[in-house]
Amino acid sequence: MKEILITLLVCVVIYEIVEHIILPLFWTIRYRGRKSAYGPPGMIGKRCVVKQWSGTQGKVWVGGELWNATGNSSLMPDDEGLIQGIDNLSLLVVPLGETIDAPKENLAEERSTKL
Repeated sequence: MKEILITLLVCVVIYEIVEHIILPLFWTIRYRGRKSAYGPPGMIGKRCVVKQWSGTQGKVWVGGELWNATGNSSLMPDDEGLIQGIDNLSLLVVPLGETIDAPKENLAEERSTKL
């Protein structure tokens, strides 16, 4: 009976060490360089579809949501665009295949996500 209890205790201790130390350490090392899929860093670089556009601003459809957008180019409804940056709750959009310099705020965010 005593040997069974000691064996059970050793198994529980080994299990707890693996569960609370080794697995979290493994996950941290494996996923540390992965880009966030949420928030501003996750939006930059995604494709969007223009729904409305007038002059340099309009509305685009991205990720199942309608967003306000601005851009330097004139776009037409149903054109595809690329998200280059975010200013408050407004997306900076360029036509697909065209790139521009990202705003300085977004460059700092991009650098921090790459590290």
